[in-house]
Amino acid sequence: MENSTKNIKFETVVFEYLNKYCRNRANFEAVYVNINKINKTWISAQNKKFVNEVLGNVLKTARAKMFWLPDDELLIINDKSLHDETNSSLVKILFAVDAQKFGDTAALRANGMLTHFDLAKEEVDFSKKLLASCQAEVKKHPDVRELAKASFFNTSNRSFKKELTTDLLAKVQKIISVADFSSFIRRQAICAIIGKSAPQRVFEEVFVSIPDLRDALLPDVDVTANPWLFLALTETLDKRVLEIISRHDDGALIGNFSININVSTILSDDFLRFDDTINGLMRQSIILELQLADIFSDIRSFILAKTFAKSRGYKICIDGIMVDKLKYINRSNLDCDLMKIVWHPSFVDIIKEDVHFMDYMNKADRAKIILCRIDDANAIEIGNSLGINLYQGRYVQRLLNASGQKR
Repeated sequence: MENSTKNIKFETVVFEYLNKYCRNRANFEAVYVNINKINKTWISAQNKKFVNEVLGNVLKTARAKMFWLPDDELLIINDKSLHDETNSSLVKILFAVDAQKFGDTAALRANGMLTHFDLAKEEVDFSKKLLASCQAEVKKHPDVRELAKASFFNTSNRSFKKELTTDLLAKVQKIISVADFSSFIRRQAICAIIGKSAPQRVFEEVFVSIPDLRDALLPDVDVTANPWLFLALTETLDKRVLEIISRHDDGALIGNFSININVSTILSDDFLRFDDTINGLMRQSIILELQLADIFSDIRSFILAKTFAKSRGYKICIDGIMVDKLKYINRSNLDCDLMKIVWHPSFVDIIKEDVHFMDYMNKADRAKIILCRIDDANAIEIGNSLGINLYQGRYVQRLLNASGQKR
């Protein structure tokens, strides 16, 4: 991760970093250091460079990031595994800021000079603190708060009256645990399409319709507004989907399907119970789809989960890959069976601009790539020109329905 020594004007930058790199909040913490409260004259370009150098060993791990907020308050977001190393660096920095005030970290916290947040438990307080820290910039630029919320909290253009809270989450989780959940289950086929041939169903993705679930249980709430609480919700949904499949409530769920699942769910007792109900032959036809952001938020947990799942016979698919990120993904090194690349109108431009694009495709193995979110025939034509054979999306589903194929 690049070190940051520049002042940031808006909280948007921090929100976007969290959304992109710290999806699994349970593994991250944040610490604020209000250097101005300790020594108002200490901040200078030279001393900022000193701070950057002291934190260098932490920042170069790619699991930590430093920000200078508008009021010269220092914010560090780091993986909890770096807790001790980060604090050791802060000891050196605080000693340099003011040796006389240094020493009692409890007093520094009490005076508001040092503030720690466990992002798994204190996400609301953290967000309030971040917005307050940037308040001066917010007053100068009234659109900043909405811009920040749009970039981090909201993933939909729909206008909602409320955001998901811990209390609402608990109520929804309780309802989900006892309600008839099958009405929220959807399927979408992944098909082989070459040229003008009719689509051939290869397998189906089984997933929960979040919009339908929201409309039924919380019509006025944006369930995706807070990504930490939404993650907790998806973990609950994982468990119910596993229960339905393990009970074979639907005759179609006997093989050749994929399910979206969190890394944490694979490592849970719920997955062990699910696995006990699945015979060996059926496991070989089940694909576990893991989101790219979830994988890289805790690579060690992913490796453990993936190793266990593959040892039991399941296949692994990396989902959520934008085309411009393909160059950074090595499927064979991650030891995954399939990759899903998201179709986007910018797809063609990226292909034209990057002379090495076909090298990335060859490295990924085009036979193991699924082009998803297909809404028109043009996407399939482009995919075919690249040697991609597997497709998923509403347009593909319409073609399949028109061909009259049965499950």
